[in-house]
Amino acid sequence: MTDDHPYFCVLPWIHLCATVDGVWGRCCVDATVHHDDQYRSPEGPTGPDAALHDDALGCTSGSRYARHRPDRVLGLADAFNSPNLRATRQAMLTGQPVRACTYCYRREAEGGRSYRQTAPTAVAGRIDVDALVVQTRPDGSVPHLPPFLDLRLGNTCNLRCIMCGYPTSSRWGLDLHPAWAPAHIDPYRDDEELWAELRDHAPQLRRLYLAGGEPLLQPGHGRPLDMLVDVGAADSIDLVYDTNLTVVPPAWLSRLADFRTINVGAWCDGVGPVFERIRVGASWDGFVRNLRTVRAHASRVWLSVAPQRDSVTDLANVVEFARAEGLDVDLTNVVHWPDELALGHLPDDVRRAAADVLRPLWALCRERGDDELASQVAMVAAVARVDVANAAGADALTGPAGEP
Repeated sequence: MTDDHPYFCVLPWIHLCATVDGVWGRCCVDATVHHDDQYRSPEGPTGPDAALHDDALGCTSGSRYARHRPDRVLGLADAFNSPNLRATRQAMLTGQPVRACTYCYRREAEGGRSYRQTAPTAVAGRIDVDALVVQTRPDGSVPHLPPFLDLRLGNTCNLRCIMCGYPTSSRWGLDLHPAWAPAHIDPYRDDEELWAELRDHAPQLRRLYLAGGEPLLQPGHGRPLDMLVDVGAADSIDLVYDTNLTVVPPAWLSRLADFRTINVGAWCDGVGPVFERIRVGASWDGFVRNLRTVRAHASRVWLSVAPQRDSVTDLANVVEFARAEGLDVDLTNVVHWPDELALGHLPDDVRRAAADVLRPLWALCRERGDDELASQVAMVAAVARVDVANAAGADALTGPAGEP
């Protein structure tokens, strides 16, 4: 099915994302879920300026947007068959691009691997996407609820990572939040209708992805876990975390055994001082200790790397650390924003330094027979406009991504 439709993505048929400020999204990189410009308003947006994007799916009752657009407040089921998500499915089935999906198109154009491309692997063997797609009605609606949920229960976080900001991180918010918005955002705590809907839906759930903020620090983090165990659904669910792993709550570890699998992506952009310079507020030694603790409780742990200006020259050290620890590495989440850190906008001196790291790293991965990691290194190099197969110095730096 995907071969016939170049803009097709499995996510609109299987997935919903609930963002840190209560907006429903097609996924976490849906262009319509981010309203950061509004949070920069010192007086507070009102009227049309406080509205959701026209192409957004909707919001929850605890979202700040609900005050200005109560007509766009939706529960889980209504969000999954909202007018805009139905239109997204229709467009994808007819081979049309979707405005909300520009982030993935951009990543692919720059040589990166997009969420659209990696999502099928994440759900392979657990969700029969083709069976769900064929049930699509002419109006784009589907008769099922999403078996894959991405819940970002709030923005509570203890770090000020250099590529992050407010409202995603409350730690950034302590310094940057406007007077009309809190540093800590927690839109789902009192939404009892949503929690009841999630409870009813639990038996159909197959994959739950928890991110943030820092998910292990969210005040409501334990609630969905306890609910899934209570209704007897946990043993059918793959639990997936995107975490800075600077904290490992004992109560969290004690809950994990009930779930089908536990999968932890631990953010690690460098080793030692580089790690601490990027993940401001984190300790490298503490991270390593926590990593080793969690491995004893998880089905799989890997290092999630966000290649950018300040990390690209340390990627070989990250790869060697992962190899020593027996961990996989994911280099696909290249940084595109802010511009000064974006991998595709490296200054020439950084690109040359990156080339000196990426070329031998690519060759080493190939020599070891690690074709997947070699492919990821080549992807990073392509976005950074470095030719890893050519060691001719400055002449091996390419022009704009995709051009020789």
